[in-house]
Amino acid sequence: MFRSLIRSLRAWRRRSRKDHPLIIIEISKSALLNNLHAIQSLAPQWQVAPVLKSNAYGHGLALTAAILQHEGNLPFFCVDSYFEARMLRNAGILHPTLVLGFTPTNTITQNKYRNISFTIASLDQLKELSAKRVREHVHIKFDTGMHRQGVLLADIENAIEVISQCELFVEGVFSHLADAEIANSDITRVQIEKWNTVVKTFRQRCPQVRFYHLANSAGFGHASEIEANVGRTGIALYGINPGNLQVQLLPALRMQSIVSGIRVINAGEIVGYNGIFTAQGKTATATIPVGYYEGVDRMLSNQGHFLINGIETPLIGRVSMNMSSCDVTNVEGVCAGSSVTVISSRPEHPNSIENVARTCGTIPYEILVHIPTHLHRVVVL
Repeated sequence: MFRSLIRSLRAWRRRSRKDHPLIIIEISKSALLNNLHAIQSLAPQWQVAPVLKSNAYGHGLALTAAILQHEGNLPFFCVDSYFEARMLRNAGILHPTLVLGFTPTNTITQNKYRNISFTIASLDQLKELSAKRVREHVHIKFDTGMHRQGVLLADIENAIEVISQCELFVEGVFSHLADAEIANSDITRVQIEKWNTVVKTFRQRCPQVRFYHLANSAGFGHASEIEANVGRTGIALYGINPGNLQVQLLPALRMQSIVSGIRVINAGEIVGYNGIFTAQGKTATATIPVGYYEGVDRMLSNQGHFLINGIETPLIGRVSMNMSSCDVTNVEGVCAGSSVTVISSRPEHPNSIENVARTCGTIPYEILVHIPTHLHRVVVL
């Protein structure tokens, strides 16, 4: 019986090696590095901290970190949660990592991993950690005007007093910009003024602080005005310009699939749920095994596009949970197994991330982070 089980296991492994995923996410190493270097050129006086939260904006957390970890002058990676930091460590990524989001005090005190720093965004938590004599590395976040989280500027003296007496290693101070992509924004001007005051105070009172960071991707456009030595970049790293950066960025993600079937329907026949598409004449339709579970927004129903054999083809009918349909009447040579580009890395294509976001009435961030973690990702040049 044992030998039979071993034979079955070996047969299963042989079959598994022959399986090919129907959907592949390609992540371009050269595009990521191009974007990193372009962002660095905007503020050569700063170190750049890549933001890898939310599965690296859909690109793959460990995969993206593995590409970037050997690049020089990156002070730390930024993730949202301790869970994401643990994922990096479990994947063998040992680069210093800052958890940007809230971490419960008990989680911080029980941390067993090295080179993980935590965000402290309230005076109460700072006091609590101080009372527990915690010796973890932390960055103190201040509220310069976004009003979501952060120690209030009115409490800066209280914070410095606690820092002077606690055993925490306060290695960084930071805040976050709310409106940096908008030209001549009064919100940004006021935030930068408040931030620069925070930096001046800390440099005088807490010389042990190593890192000062305010800028998000759009904030790199204000580098000359900001007192800092680090800038954080998320969306621009992945090739999406927030709108104000004077650099050439390259989208790093492409989603590929195949045509799973072809059929021809006659005038008056419908495609998909609710009959929102009706053929006006004889129509060849292709079915693709991707739907809103795979990150194809349902708003693309009857108005989005895929590329099939390199040709723009309109989506027809409702995007379903795991299937979509395209009109391929005018696409030559299309058949089951034909190549489908679901998301293009070419900004001019209608199915680029930015154009998909425009069609859906949302922002590129939302489209990217809705690409499921389970889909197979590969690094390409």
